[in-house]
Amino acid sequence: MTKSNSTSESLFPSSYPDFVYNFSYGANMFPNVLSGRRKIHPIESIPGVLEGWQLTFDLRGIPALEPCFGNIKENPDAEVHGILHKMTGKQFKHLLTTEGGSGVNPNGYVPHKVNVHAYDGRIIEAYTLVVRRISPSISSHHVLPTARYMGLLRNGAAHHKIHSLYIEYLQSLPSFERSKPVMILVIFEILFLIILCSPIWIPVVIYYVCTNQKAQARAYFFSLIMVNSWRIYRFFGASRVFQPYYSAPFPLGSTNFKENTETFRTQVQIDEQTLPDTVTDILSEPNTSSPISQTTIQRKNS
Repeated sequence: MTKSNSTSESLFPSSYPDFVYNFSYGANMFPNVLSGRRKIHPIESIPGVLEGWQLTFDLRGIPALEPCFGNIKENPDAEVHGILHKMTGKQFKHLLTTEGGSGVNPNGYVPHKVNVHAYDGRIIEAYTLVVRRISPSISSHHVLPTARYMGLLRNGAAHHKIHSLYIEYLQSLPSFERSKPVMILVIFEILFLIILCSPIWIPVVIYYVCTNQKAQARAYFFSLIMVNSWRIYRFFGASRVFQPYYSAPFPLGSTNFKENTETFRTQVQIDEQTLPDTVTDILSEPNTSSPISQTTIQRKNS
């Protein structure tokens, strides 16, 4: 038990800095999800790219209703574009409690420090949410995400003006339309599971609530529902649940982002070295100056 507790503490720090950046690559890119559903209003939201990682859809959800959610895994030949949300440490802890794992279960999303290249040229240290490859929550079979879930990713990317090539990549990923009759059956199935497992989950949830561990109660309850839902679907029709699907990576350097950023920084350094001290010095220069000088004049005047 001691080893388990220490592992959990290392994955979920007890405190975070006053302000943190969260790199979001999934549904939280869409403002209606982050600000509307989770009531988190970031101080700023800027697009960025995480190199050496690949977008996947292998976190198990509820079959037929929302069978999988977004995740990332390391891949040196890939990159992931997303949004850097600047928020308070308190808001970030709240974000964790609303995600899979509720910020306490190491089998769900855990915060992971990464360095993200922001579109404005900065390299920002951020926390991103990752489901570890050793987690039992990772689906052993590839599962199609729903069209609703993929719509959140595409709309969020378009809203924050992520690179057009990456938006095309998101649009190329397959998804499936949920069937209303199947959704109704799944809802009845979940209600049946809740009633059937009530002698198990009610005492545990009451204990967590009474000991002021609401996040643990939430994580336990939803894990119980999802695990049993998958067991039922495996027993009655695994072939209908698991569909052949591979989340192809977005190739590293497809947008030439790194080269463009380095070119921009080089130009800024040249401008800083050649920039005269005052506006009058610029205006007194002859018109036959170099293109770089003409550029600096325009920037200085503006």
